[in-house]
Amino acid sequence: MIWKDFRSFVAEMDRRGAVKLIEGAHCDLEIGTLTELMCERRGPMLLFDAIAGYPSGFRIAAAPYGTTVRTAAALGFPERSTAFEMVKLWRDKMRSYQPLAPVQVSSGPVLENVMEGGSVDLTRFPTPIWHEKDGGPYLGTGCSVITGEPGEPWVNVGTYRCMLHDAQTTGVDIAPYHHGHLHMAKWWAEGKSCPVAVAIGTDPYLFAASTNNVPWGTPEYEFAGFLKGEPLEVLRGPRTGLPVPANTELLLEGEVPPPDSERRMEGPFGEYTGYYAGGEKMAPVIRVQAVYYRTDPLLHGAPPLKPPMSTGLSTPSGSVLGVWEGLEKCGMAGIKGVYSLSTGGGFTTVVSVQQQYAGHARQVGRIASGLMHSMCRMIIVVDDDIDPSNAEEVLWAIATRSDPVTSFEIQPDSPSGTLDPMISPERKKSGPLTSGRALIIACRPWEWKDQFPAVNRASDALRGRIYDKWRSVFEV
Repeated sequence: MIWKDFRSFVAEMDRRGAVKLIEGAHCDLEIGTLTELMCERRGPMLLFDAIAGYPSGFRIAAAPYGTTVRTAAALGFPERSTAFEMVKLWRDKMRSYQPLAPVQVSSGPVLENVMEGGSVDLTRFPTPIWHEKDGGPYLGTGCSVITGEPGEPWVNVGTYRCMLHDAQTTGVDIAPYHHGHLHMAKWWAEGKSCPVAVAIGTDPYLFAASTNNVPWGTPEYEFAGFLKGEPLEVLRGPRTGLPVPANTELLLEGEVPPPDSERRMEGPFGEYTGYYAGGEKMAPVIRVQAVYYRTDPLLHGAPPLKPPMSTGLSTPSGSVLGVWEGLEKCGMAGIKGVYSLSTGGGFTTVVSVQQQYAGHARQVGRIASGLMHSMCRMIIVVDDDIDPSNAEEVLWAIATRSDPVTSFEIQPDSPSGTLDPMISPERKKSGPLTSGRALIIACRPWEWKDQFPAVNRASDALRGRIYDKWRSVFEV
């Protein structure tokens, strides 16, 4: 199916029995904790309505893409796909990438309701305190922050956290290397505030694009159009002139003043690593000048949770695909897959390889490590019979196919970042932002791999034959 907007996706998941309605919950930790408990159980999407203190109809769909099945449905993949199968499908899809520019429309559902100037009141929208130690409520979790650079037509759409400060102000926390921050810095260098729009509750395609690491200069709207298979509809923001999604549920328009003119304390916030490693700090703000929203707005709640839980739209990160492509471009044969384990909070990358010669597995691991330019604590190389997306299989391979004396290699001074919980507060202030990295070769030793004990698992051919004969046993 092609999703027209966010609410059409939620409605279809509801029709399929994958949504549970919750009425009467409070924004103060109840919504966040209920979301966490349900995600731990890999349960249905939670749809919060009649939220305490807010009118009925002002809803939050929490963790809408929180299971593999719902992620597959959102991206148009077979819904029985495993996590690793989706990585391969995504990689195949990206090989045929063709940008599809958005079409500009004069109006859209998001303009059904308008607040401008002094009438702007962000507190009218349910905004949860998602985690117990968060520094405040966060309106921007399932959001797309839209920016442009002075005098250039290209705009960036990225997902950055937005903490609610007051009725007309939110925070915006963006790492210095992200495109949104680079845009803002160009405006600030000219002594100007950066025009910005924040869309909350976009269709799955734009959210996938805004959470993906697309290259500098690549418009996320064109990437989202490619994912959708048809152009996205955008309209010109009345205040900023930025192209904004016409069918988003909620849209904020405003400006981000230079940090030397206004900053506020932001955070802490529980991040995707499973920690509050980003801490509390002074951060830029968005002065909201106008708010547009659909009647009975359906807000997207995507709070990061402790791994292996995920509330995002789990497309493969650019670094994972970059490592896979890089290994093959380097002439490495036998590469069966690369995967970043969510269990490891994004710090663990696994490479599956069919060994071809002595030293092959270690060579692959060293090259993979060199291709990683983000936080990564471990590179694990496994044989091709191991599913790199299955943390239990990977741990079994480490336990039974590695020897710490010969299979572990420590690499100091590897790149890291501010969300790394192992970098001390002092180093986060002054640097360097580096950490050690372990390369683990969890493969059968090449010299005697043919004599390595056989695995006590039925062959694929036998499993398939028996399953087909006894299919009724497994069908419920």
